[in-house]
Amino acid sequence: MHYPIGLLFDLLASSSALPWNITVHFKSFPEKDLLHCPSKDAIEAHFMSCMKEADALKHKSQVINEMQKKDHKQLWMGLQNDRFDQFWAINRKLMEYPAEENGFRYIPFRIYQTTTERPFIQKLFRPVAADGQLHTLGDLLKEVCPSAVDPEGINLFMRYPPPNPDPSTSH
Repeated sequence: MHYPIGLLFDLLASSSALPWNITVHFKSFPEKDLLHCPSKDAIEAHFMSCMKEADALKHKSQVINEMQKKDHKQLWMGLQNDRFDQFWAINRKLMEYPAEENGFRYIPFRIYQTTTERPFIQKLFRPVAADGQLHTLGDLLKEVCPSAVDPEGINLFMRYPPPNPDPSTSH
């Protein structure tokens, strides 16, 4: 429960057909391996905390602070009930690019890792370089995760260890 569903799919079931059928157990699960979720309210609180964190980076918390409690609830209920229009009516405000402020202050991101002591990388990353050039995803990866960049470009789905390019040799 403490990893995003897309990450879990990539790690555990990327060769499976979609939709990915999963079963969530609220009892009798390995508590030493998984975080226990005390309630649905805890999930909602975590979701809203993530939204507030992202808005603080992007808009100095101005958008989320201007929302009313009913807007927060609509955002959560739209996500929970798979109602895109209900969700997007509110989330759209969080995704708007504030041109009068030259765009977002920082780009919220988190890169999950499976091979180090640090489970993820997260740091401040400005969308515009000091010279005024817009940064790309490649620029972000070169700065925070240089091992994901090879001479031929970016390898976003890099597996550890990387696949052996020559099947006649083994590790």
